Amino acid sequence: MQTTKALLQLAKVRELAANGEAKRLREEVARLSLSEVAELVGVAPVSVWRWERGLKRPHGRPALRYLRLLEELAETTGRNGHGQS
Repeated sequence: MQTTKALLQLAKVRELAANGEAKRLREEVARLSLSEVAELVGVAPVSVWRWERGLKRPHGRPALRYLRLLEELAETTGRNGHGQS
């Protein structure tokens, strides 16, 4: 059973992937490849590609690792992960 916190985190990472912020952070801020992000979160590069294009939704532990990565990238730019300064 998932906790409320975990569900909120899943919702946040799914929003970041769906609204393009995840891809922007990966490409423009960190200049990371799909393969590099995939290795960091423990999935195949095609999974990250699908998440960023809205074809699939991140789930499980990889989604939470992806969220942590995105939050760290957002912090380096002073952004909160929602496209706002």
